[in-house]
Amino acid sequence: MAVAPLIVKRLRQLGALTLLSLALLLPAVLIVWPAVARHQQLEEDVASGRVELGRLKAAIEAERQMVKAGTLPVVPTDIFLGSGSEAGLLAALQSRLVAMATARGVRLLSSSQLPSRDENGLRADGVRINFRAELERVQLLLHAIVASRPLMFVEVAELRADWSAAPAGQQAAPVIDTVLDVFAIATPGSANKDASP
Repeated sequence: MAVAPLIVKRLRQLGALTLLSLALLLPAVLIVWPAVARHQQLEEDVASGRVELGRLKAAIEAERQMVKAGTLPVVPTDIFLGSGSEAGLLAALQSRLVAMATARGVRLLSSSQLPSRDENGLRADGVRINFRAELERVQLLLHAIVASRPLMFVEVAELRADWSAAPAGQQAAPVIDTVLDVFAIATPGSANKDASP
């Protein structure tokens, strides 16, 4: 009969030891496991960053070799607005925008010249256009502008929906009042050229 209390005592000690082990391991698992997983993720990010850095260094070195050898690739000239005076380039940009808008069923309400500016040694000429159109036509015109050659970019776009154009009591799409600041880059070397007499 003395064996039964001894077994019960040992089982209680074993149970207490098991509970103590669980009490110590559970926080360690809850804290350490996520930390280990995060550390592995960071190591993977660093490894992929090193691969990307190696690729960029190789591209830079290849460009340096081309500069030394004088074999830089030729930049296509059709991505630039053209060369000449600022007034001539702005007129060309304005006429391109009018033609693009007209082709998409949009009538420009107004257009005005924006101050030209120097962007990393290249002159950017800009025009502000104002028009009213359905959303689909605004989208078509925006796509045409950013997908065109010469390359043009929209720096500012203000769009306001006008629901008052819809007939009373009917649900209709709003007309969008749109203001766009569109810029194009002049051909390198034409910066600061003014109209000659």
